[in-house]
Amino acid sequence: MYKNFFGFKERPFQLVPNPAYLYLSRGHEEALAHLTYAISQGDGFVEITGEVGTGKTTLCRAFLENLGEKGTEAAFIFNPKLDAVHLLKAINDEFGIDSSADNIKDLIDTLNEFLLRKKAEGHKVLLLIDEAQNLSKDVLEQLRLLSNLETTTSKLLQIILVGQPELGEMLDSHDLRQLGQRITLSCHLSPLSFRETREYILHRLRVASRKEVVQFTPSAMHAVYHYSGGIPRLINIACDRALLTAFGLNRRKVTAGIARSAVRELADRRSIQRTSLGRSWRPWLAAAVVVLAFAAAGLYLREGGEEPSGLKASTPDPGSAADSPGASTPPPEAPRRAEPPPDPAEASAPAEEPVRAEMGRTAAVEKAAVVPRSVERAETPEDLDRYLAGVDAMTSRRTALRAVLALWSQNPVLSPYLDDMEQGGDVFEFAAKQNELDAHLVRADLRLLEKLNVPAVLRMSIPGGVVPRYVTLSNIRGDEVTLRGGTDADNVIHTRIDVLYSRWTGEAYLFWKNFLNCEGTIPIQADRESVITLKMLLQDIGFENVEVTPYWDEQVRDAVEAVQRRNGIKVDGIVGPVTKIVLYNEKKDLEIPHIVDEFPGT
Repeated sequence: MYKNFFGFKERPFQLVPNPAYLYLSRGHEEALAHLTYAISQGDGFVEITGEVGTGKTTLCRAFLENLGEKGTEAAFIFNPKLDAVHLLKAINDEFGIDSSADNIKDLIDTLNEFLLRKKAEGHKVLLLIDEAQNLSKDVLEQLRLLSNLETTTSKLLQIILVGQPELGEMLDSHDLRQLGQRITLSCHLSPLSFRETREYILHRLRVASRKEVVQFTPSAMHAVYHYSGGIPRLINIACDRALLTAFGLNRRKVTAGIARSAVRELADRRSIQRTSLGRSWRPWLAAAVVVLAFAAAGLYLREGGEEPSGLKASTPDPGSAADSPGASTPPPEAPRRAEPPPDPAEASAPAEEPVRAEMGRTAAVEKAAVVPRSVERAETPEDLDRYLAGVDAMTSRRTALRAVLALWSQNPVLSPYLDDMEQGGDVFEFAAKQNELDAHLVRADLRLLEKLNVPAVLRMSIPGGVVPRYVTLSNIRGDEVTLRGGTDADNVIHTRIDVLYSRWTGEAYLFWKNFLNCEGTIPIQADRESVITLKMLLQDIGFENVEVTPYWDEQVRDAVEAVQRRNGIKVDGIVGPVTKIVLYNEKKDLEIPHIVDEFPGT
């Protein structure tokens, strides 16, 4: 973690709505003043809008924490994708009153009694709804009716609606004109100016710092502002990445070069996300272990920075749409999956830049070998639900990782710091790098996983569950699959393919080993050494006509296409992670744990 390096008590640019970090720009001050005035005057409806990431939720939490007035009861609804009945239930729950009724009238009667009681006690009652653009017109109309709860002199309930600009458009519509006319105060949060962006960065650094260590140069702040457009959430993302890059370079000053390298990588990712699987990039660094976030530092060095001692950056292997595994994969046969087959353009996500760091400290690691001892069977989706729901998300992720790593090594290592990392692919790539492996995300069906024939961690969902669960796919035999993980990596569960499809999201992290260090996507982004290594590998698996030279030619392309064709993956002659996996599978002297006994290429 870089926080100790820079003297932070916590990471200053975390993407959480922490009121302690609220920076009051001119727009935020105006919005807060509107909210305070509304409470003092007892206005019925207040509207606060702002683009995604402008700090609306943080502002709401700061406002609620600083109401100050003893006699104010407040309810905060932050997940308003509810129908009218369930919204009323949620409101009553927030106020701590009975919400057991199943009809609108009884729920409103209970709420009205509560409001009258609070009015008699001299208390004000406030309802604040965040992400209100997600409310349906029917629910907004129900809120209008709630505003009719009043005495002859004052409103019993004040309602604040906070949301994206679409909320304002909804309230201006003809259908909701009655509600729109009741909006007495309205405020819009705009992105920060450059001056405010600079002050915002300095403010968060001051709040998080135990001592003044890190500095952002003015040019670095310009780079962050140019990338973010003044959106606080994007400022946080860019600054967090820049600090991580500076830490990787052992620098305590974030210069323009470091900031530009960080935001350029982020900008590339944003463009990739529009055509491939969206993945959040929230990297963490455990002391003295390899982190993928050093990719930005490697980019900085390749652009002309001076390479510090001990940091060794390798050629990135971003993968490509051309190596997309799902493009030639036929749709699964019924009843394997109810959903349609994946879009070929979304069949794979780019691999991260594999940057290996040699450092002078040794990280604490957890060593464990998996020996199956608990065997269960799931005959129905409900059986599988019990297996998945019996463990929390963090434990399922850790045990799935232990299980998949144990298939590759008798002595896998798993850093205890992984539990501090949030959900996302970085966790799997991080754990893979620790064990000299790679993790590659694909969106596919079991047919593709059978062809690639390496262990995979599957992302699972359960009814009513928001956070995913993970299991390791260790074997496929006919219509039967074997999974590992759950409460313990030692657990084994057998089930049918159709049962698995009922809960599998279609995302899988393939764990594989780049035995010959054949780096980059060949020939798009690879060095001469990797081309030579590829040609030698092709010779080893039977393509003796391939001439071993450092140049890409028709012979090597034809050979690669032949391997792709007989393994049933997209035939394009380009060697990315998926093609490397099938190439290594064809080299019989490599020790690779397979999930099926027979596969294309044998």
